[in-house]
Amino acid sequence: MRVEKITRHGEEFAVLPMGELKKLMDDAEMLSDVKAYDAAKARIERGQDEPIPLEIAERRLAGESTLRIWREYRGLTQEDLAKKSKVSRPMIAAIESGRKKGGIGTLKKLAVALKVDLDHLA
Repeated sequence: MRVEKITRHGEEFAVLPMGELKKLMDDAEMLSDVKAYDAAKARIERGQDEPIPLEIAERRLAGESTLRIWREYRGLTQEDLAKKSKVSRPMIAAIESGRKKGGIGTLKKLAVALKVDLDHLA
């Protein structure tokens, strides 16, 4: 790597060809991606995070209700989820059908009952 050193106003700077700068920037981005991957993998291994199955992602992309998707993925009926979350079954049905959005308090209760981050229900 060819690096030239210059000094301006008492501060040293490195000057290098643009191609080498681009390679350094690409390498730094790759290292950042590797660190993010390693951190995510460690969270999964510690049980702090759960990978989102392809089935859930595909259903979400198809426009299905995230609440319904996660409820069914966890093997719960609306009644089961209502008991577990202390949210009424009619409210769950209304959220799943899109008639209601559900307030933050309601969505928090549902997220806890489904063992998912609140972000997954938004």
